[in-house]
Amino acid sequence: MGKILHGIELSIPVRTVLVTARAVGVELQLQPLNMFEKKEHKSEDFLQMNPAHTIPTLDDDGFYLWESNAIITYLVSKYGKDDKLYPKDLQQRATVDMILHFNNGSIFSSIRNYYMPIMFRNEEPSEEGKEAIVDKLVTLERILSDRPYLAGDHLTVADIAVVSTLSMLPLLKFSFDPYPKIRSIIDRVKTDLPFYEEVTAKGHRDLADLVKSTDKSN
Repeated sequence: MGKILHGIELSIPVRTVLVTARAVGVELQLQPLNMFEKKEHKSEDFLQMNPAHTIPTLDDDGFYLWESNAIITYLVSKYGKDDKLYPKDLQQRATVDMILHFNNGSIFSSIRNYYMPIMFRNEEPSEEGKEAIVDKLVTLERILSDRPYLAGDHLTVADIAVVSTLSMLPLLKFSFDPYPKIRSIIDRVKTDLPFYEEVTAKGHRDLADLVKSTDKSN
């Protein structure tokens, strides 16, 4: 059966998995889903794989896994040539997990809570939502004050996940100018993973088109 990733490329978590897979040398077959018109993620076949009907969903030769954090750490643990991206050392791994949870539970959720009403309910941008995002950026800048990477002294899946999430912000007219260390980690990830732009380009364009189509200032 091989390794199949169900999802759509405009999804930031899907792109996080695609970048991680390339980093560990795993070839994933992307199986696109029509989530908007046909709602294929709620079909009975898909629900058999993922009762939560979310993306990304990995099918690794009949083993089903969902939630991007679980998928990327699994891919590194199973297929990585070493443990650098997801260290086996307990404290180092816990630090990576901490950043991953902070990314999904705080950074990504604050961005989603800000843009969903704008994009899908035609509401005005929320000042409260903007402040919540700024708070997360300030936190990231502080985390990076004494280290080159988010979880220590080398690249891990935590950096891949966070940088993927942050890629949404310029589309929402947020600037990284006040955050030099965030700018540095974005550049560092793209330097360490020279294929990053190639893997994410189409999905980023698709997401940019979606954001532009709902931008009231156009």
